[in-house]
Amino acid sequence: MLTSQRPIYTLIPLVLDLDGTLIHTDTFHEMMVSLLTRKPLILLRLPFWFLKGRAYAKAQLVEHAEVNLATLPYNKQLLAFAQKEGRPLILATGTDQRLAQKISDHLGIFQDVIGSNGKINMTGHQKGKALCERFGRQGFDYAGDSSVDTSVWQVSRKALVVCPKWRVLQKARALKNAEHIHYIPRDYSRLFSFLLALRPFFWLFNLLASSASLGIGLSFLSSGLLILNDLLLMEKERTGLCKRKSVFARGKLHLQTAFMMSPLLILSSLFFMWSILGNGLYIVVYISLLLGLDRMTRVVSPPLRWAVLGLFQTLAAII
Repeated sequence: MLTSQRPIYTLIPLVLDLDGTLIHTDTFHEMMVSLLTRKPLILLRLPFWFLKGRAYAKAQLVEHAEVNLATLPYNKQLLAFAQKEGRPLILATGTDQRLAQKISDHLGIFQDVIGSNGKINMTGHQKGKALCERFGRQGFDYAGDSSVDTSVWQVSRKALVVCPKWRVLQKARALKNAEHIHYIPRDYSRLFSFLLALRPFFWLFNLLASSASLGIGLSFLSSGLLILNDLLLMEKERTGLCKRKSVFARGKLHLQTAFMMSPLLILSSLFFMWSILGNGLYIVVYISLLLGLDRMTRVVSPPLRWAVLGLFQTLAAII
């Protein structure tokens, strides 16, 4: 918690951001996935929560959602680096204070936690201000990943840039304290992860469709539905109940991308398919069967899973 008295450390503390830095995901969207799988109707309240501010919305999500802290995709490289430093570690995040504290307690490596409190969203300038009040300007080193962290890097002694996008890294390098930047690159390609999420291999079966419109529609619909199942089954994948984790479960692609991609692909597919089929019965049956088959086959070996889904997609294309 924030206090009026500065803590006394003999070593410069290392402050770690949470979302996208300490974990390869975003706790806000993790809580949305939790509600989607357990209490989907509560998500209807989200727009009204946002009317009272992002910090308030985060606080309400913490009240209703559950997050499995043990299975979150932690940045092991950053954790190893931070612990090796042998100095005070501070968790400073836009995540609600209560959830941030739980993550801190789970890891057991932090001396203090600074988070949002339902009124103040502890990101950007607010975070930089809080850290300066606590440790003094340039009295701390800061690890972050996004452009909103730039204002914090500006007032830190050293900037640790973790798995950033290219433009974020360029912004960090343009800072006055650029010579003090330490860079931890990603060990994966976002573009490749995006393609994996789409499952373009699955589209090959749609070449057998009777028309190009139907083939395109089936491709979009299958990708959108499989991404939806990625969200619905994410916790099971992380706990080892499925044979393989999706790019979202592994934190290789942001959950926000899934929330945008799935409905966009599904709605686009309906545009192509509705004019061809003339009624919705085929689409309803296809959606039900694909979601069910995908759910059942995630517990078997990947080759068998794709053989079953490929056969289903072939039949759907030629019927």
